Amino acid sequence: MNRAVVASLLVLVGVARAANADVVVLKNGDRLSGTFQSVRGTSLTLLADGLGSLTIPLARVAGLSLDQEVTVVRSGQPALRGVLSLDPSGDWQLTDAGGSAQTIGVASVEVILPVERYQSIVDHQASVWQDWTGSVNLGYSVQHGDQQNHTFSSSVDARRERPPAPIFVPHARTNVHQSVLLARAAEAGASISSTTFSARVRQDILFTTGNFVFGIVQFDHVGTEGLSLRQTYGGGSGYDRSLTSRGTLSLLVGLTLSRERFSTGVDQQTAQLLTGEQIRLQITPRVRLDHSANVYPNLSVFGQYHFDVRAALDITLTDRFFLNTALMDLYLTNPSPGSRRNNFAVTTGITTAF
Repeated sequence: MNRAVVASLLVLVGVARAANADVVVLKNGDRLSGTFQSVRGTSLTLLADGLGSLTIPLARVAGLSLDQEVTVVRSGQPALRGVLSLDPSGDWQLTDAGGSAQTIGVASVEVILPVERYQSIVDHQASVWQDWTGSVNLGYSVQHGDQQNHTFSSSVDARRERPPAPIFVPHARTNVHQSVLLARAAEAGASISSTTFSARVRQDILFTTGNFVFGIVQFDHVGTEGLSLRQTYGGGSGYDRSLTSRGTLSLLVGLTLSRERFSTGVDQQTAQLLTGEQIRLQITPRVRLDHSANVYPNLSVFGQYHFDVRAALDITLTDRFFLNTALMDLYLTNPSPGSRRNNFAVTTGITTAF
């Protein structure tokens, strides 16, 4: 193949690429070609050829030519679909499939996305095992002397939620927590064992980025309190608040029905109020704090209540492994006779994220 043919092919390829490219014309005369990504507020994002992702203020844009249809999402109004262009006045012009043009004010637009990208967000489907994030922690300690102590701790925290997207779509979120603490102490031929187990599933339905309702199912066994099994079922409403870019604060309030069975054979069924908070805070790039507290005042038996407080500090070792130190405090005002009201534990271990 001679050089003339090769040169002709290269020109044809370049022309074809340019014809299929989205083009942004700046007010200084520069032309940027590439693939349109999105518009949020007063900024346009373009994956420019040879330059990577660029965020361009709309005040610098003189013209726009897109080789793809877009979806325009406006505040409190139905989404629109069509071919987008920029009016000389600075407003958007959207032409639908029938050729009708509509002027859209920049201030009314939440986000503009390519049609395929918008549909992939709205129609997001995932298998049961997909979209999960979380961590698993394991810890074990041994002490041999006049007294022999063995302690094993484990916890799992997992969350399933659709991936973050440029637009908010009402959706469900699943939160799972499980913790186990096994302790055994032996001295002079006598031994004492203690078992603590807790498992909770909370299903959230998010209507906006910060407001949700939830249903909760929880099972607890706390040997030191003589609590054989507590079953909790309930629901309520919650609110998520961003703590700048470093974390989130979640607040909960609701009602629950609880059935408690004690080691003495006593059963108690009551209605309880639920108030709670959860904080996830990235203190430094390598240190993260997770804290939660839930209080359950008893509405059926005045003066009774129980609460659980958990706090964990993770220090990054690698991309997937962390050194974990955790504190757990479970309190019950009406334990079995001869049992303690408070179950307090401090654990250390290794956490892996998924």
